[in-house]
Amino acid sequence: MSATLSSRTRLRLVRAVLAGMLVATGIGLGAFNAWWVALSFGVPLVFLGIAISPRASRVSELPEFRRGVTRDAPQIEVGALTRSSLGAEDMQPTMVTATVNPPNDTAYEARWITSMSKGHFQALASSPFTTLPPDQLPPRDQTDTPEFDDHPGRWAVIYPAVTLVTAVALLFGVAESWTISVPSMPSFGSAVDIDDADDAEATLAERHQRLLDEIVDYLGPGATRNLLRLSYNLDSTSDQAIVFDPTNGRATNINVWDGGSNASATRTMDRADKTFDAASINPGSLGDIVGSMHAEVTPIVPDAQLDGFEIRRPAANEPVVLTGSFDPGDAFIHDVEIEARSDGTVATFFDPADFDTAFAVGRAALPLAGIAPNAAALDQFVIRGIADNTPIISASSIQNSGGVLMQYRTSTSDGQIVIVPGKFPAVSGVEGSYRPDGFSFDAISPRLFDRVRDDAMKRGSVPDYDHGAVAIDVIEPHLRDDTAFVIRIEMARVDASKGMYSLDGQFIKAAHY
Repeated sequence: MSATLSSRTRLRLVRAVLAGMLVATGIGLGAFNAWWVALSFGVPLVFLGIAISPRASRVSELPEFRRGVTRDAPQIEVGALTRSSLGAEDMQPTMVTATVNPPNDTAYEARWITSMSKGHFQALASSPFTTLPPDQLPPRDQTDTPEFDDHPGRWAVIYPAVTLVTAVALLFGVAESWTISVPSMPSFGSAVDIDDADDAEATLAERHQRLLDEIVDYLGPGATRNLLRLSYNLDSTSDQAIVFDPTNGRATNINVWDGGSNASATRTMDRADKTFDAASINPGSLGDIVGSMHAEVTPIVPDAQLDGFEIRRPAANEPVVLTGSFDPGDAFIHDVEIEARSDGTVATFFDPADFDTAFAVGRAALPLAGIAPNAAALDQFVIRGIADNTPIISASSIQNSGGVLMQYRTSTSDGQIVIVPGKFPAVSGVEGSYRPDGFSFDAISPRLFDRVRDDAMKRGSVPDYDHGAVAIDVIEPHLRDDTAFVIRIEMARVDASKGMYSLDGQFIKAAHY
């Protein structure tokens, strides 16, 4: 009987381990994947694990009474039967007192508890003579008298404990990731399957090649050397190309989507000096470029998702620029754009309200205009944040985008340096010979601007969460006194925050004029 009990226990332990594995798998898949994965796979696995988990009962560890059917089956004569009356089930713990007659051995008295059906109990009560399978033969020397409360004993705790330990070990100690790669389900209200950002990056090269193939089909192989613009809408399957015809100055608009395409004439003021050759773009590098763009944007806008991509030459004879458009999600800023060159160089995306960073990118751009940081060549310096509620302190090319702007005058030229987050610095200028006294880049600093901002926020009772909605500049105020240059500031479109400060950070007066 002990051998049978051990075999049954091992089997139930295996079931307990398997149950723990199923429960852990169901919980892992449900917790780390989409809702439909949890519903389709996670929940059924948890229920299956619970269903096969062994549950200790009053008969779970008792051998089931069976009659011996082989020639060597020992005969027994039952002297007493005591059946439990605690339940109404067919199988109940039953104490058997009997004389055992092993073949070719001395008879002996034994008492044991077995799991017995009503049928066997009634049959033995009517006829006490029966046989036992050899593997159920009770021991000859019994040291303890069995009791009904001996079972299930410790196994009532061991089986569920094994299931629990297995599930915890697999869920937290063994599996590295429960995320599975499955096709994205369409969002409610959308009739088009939309790839997520990672899928969009991975398939951009394929969509690029598909668009080039359509250009060749419509206009011939030479048309790919006269591209004005390639655009990809990553919120859908629609892509667009505008192709220039150098023989007549006209352009063709080609649209491609899953399952179809069309072509039509379109107006253009651009000419051959704004075209580019598709051969200058390596399709295999597009995914890496978009990945670099994403890495540049997400430290400032964590939930940004790529939703558009464009390739074009922004100005005649200028380098080709690849522009990624990102949806900022719940961030309180405008849509995000970031530029890259065809060689993989990605523009810096920064928050102008971080004055340390704004001054760093400004200083790095000065050599583009041939200006030294200590040269008194600046006549305006503007920083505008990118938060939606940032005010416009002066009309300029960054009044909508935010960024850093420096207007300068030297003995030979005057112009401006514009640094927009996500775009390469742009320098424009014309020849000139008149140079008034300006101020140098070294005359101002991030610490100075921080002190001015702190004071403006106190004066205007601007909350801390609007810390980034700042517009600040250095400009000549044309006051009646001899003040040459001043710092002006406004926070979060709050009029009370407007103020004018000296270049050493002293408050001059409220308002800007």
